[in-house]
Amino acid sequence: MVWCKAREHRLVTGGLLMLGLVSLAGLLAGGYTSAAGPDKSKPVAGQERRRELMTQRYEILQRTVKDAQRLIETGRIDVPTFQNLTDAMYRAQADLCTTAAERVKVYEKLVDFLTSQEKLLEQQVPAGRATGFQVAQSKVITLNARIDLERLRLGQAAAQP
Repeated sequence: MVWCKAREHRLVTGGLLMLGLVSLAGLLAGGYTSAAGPDKSKPVAGQERRRELMTQRYEILQRTVKDAQRLIETGRIDVPTFQNLTDAMYRAQADLCTTAAERVKVYEKLVDFLTSQEKLLEQQVPAGRATGFQVAQSKVITLNARIDLERLRLGQAAAQP
């Protein structure tokens, strides 16, 4: 019984060793390709494509939030759903920002929005239009945004001389 466990251990160790060797071979092959001359057109094209996709995501979320605003006014969707959509939209907008200061401004707007929605939900609990669970969920979403905002501010402060 002990011998089998030791044998299994050797197989796992051998498998990890093989995986390491294959990875090393791949890195070396990649290094030789890079040494032959890097192709700078691919990263630029990849960055442009990424930016294009991020812009599409933001535009779709922007339209969805506008539609959701009308739906929430008529009671067809709930506040947490609206919060999640708006949260995603602001985060997509922040992803498109080119400077940390721009991102901070977007996150400040996001925190203000989420805080107002949180207060709205708290007011709806006594009337039975919202639950304590929804308020707690809203607080977590707001706290996540506040944490991200503080991280951005810390990064911005660290970057300044």
